[in-house]
Amino acid sequence: MIGDIRESKECQLKDPMDLFHSGQVVKICAPMVRYSKLAFRTLVRKYSCDLCYTPMIVAADFVRSAKARDSEFTTNKGDHPLIVQFAAKEAQVLCDAARIVCPFADGIDLNCGCPQRWAVSEGYGACLINKPELVKDMVRHVRSQIDNPKFSVSIKIRIHEDLKRTVDLCQKAEAAGVSWITVHGRSIEERHQPVHYDAIKIIKQSMSIPIVANGDIKTLKDAENVHHLTEADDFLPFLLDCFQPQSTSGGLSTGHRGPGPGPSPSSEETKGRTLTLFPGFISTARDFII
Repeated sequence: MIGDIRESKECQLKDPMDLFHSGQVVKICAPMVRYSKLAFRTLVRKYSCDLCYTPMIVAADFVRSAKARDSEFTTNKGDHPLIVQFAAKEAQVLCDAARIVCPFADGIDLNCGCPQRWAVSEGYGACLINKPELVKDMVRHVRSQIDNPKFSVSIKIRIHEDLKRTVDLCQKAEAAGVSWITVHGRSIEERHQPVHYDAIKIIKQSMSIPIVANGDIKTLKDAENVHHLTEADDFLPFLLDCFQPQSTSGGLSTGHRGPGPGPSPSSEETKGRTLTLFPGFISTARDFII
């Protein structure tokens, strides 16, 4: 990690919020376990990905262990804008982790949406949606201890059965200074049930910061439908959880494992390649103004 971080000191960090206010399509590569590391991020950036996340990192281990830092976080000067996603349950621990990565990344994201049993049992992930004051406190602490005003602090959440609780959580996070919120339109218990896009619409209407809608958006047509269902504005940023270029004898085409067009690399980059869009998620990232 050291060599790559030293190189990254030469780069100019970016303000991720500029993407949401650009009026252009924003292509975001989501945090994916074991996938979203430097090599993968480097690859997707070649295919016009605008913003990348690291995989979720346990903040306490990251702060405590140099070995964990070397293993979990590697970057370089071309790896921007970059969001480091942390699992945390203590405000100061999240702050300490944010201070470590602040010189080398453009923002952090607090995972409040992971429903995996191990995460919830440890007090991480989706259980945090039931602790709005703690989430607010963690966002506020990072905001107060990071000097760079362009350093983003975002959260990723799931929804409650009682949507009023989700709106309350989001409004508390907004009041604390959160930059944007990613909303997976399912509850903690739901896995393959239909996504509640109507809930995301209500959340969007209750907020004045960018909202990223997440869940079962597998093609660009799906993204257009979500754009309509959530009454998004004039432009449609979206989030790609996974796309993979593969060698073929042809030009750019969609892969057999996922219908619909993918990102648009240059003609030179598409020679001898196809773009396979895995049936993970493509989500819409929305910037809206009340």
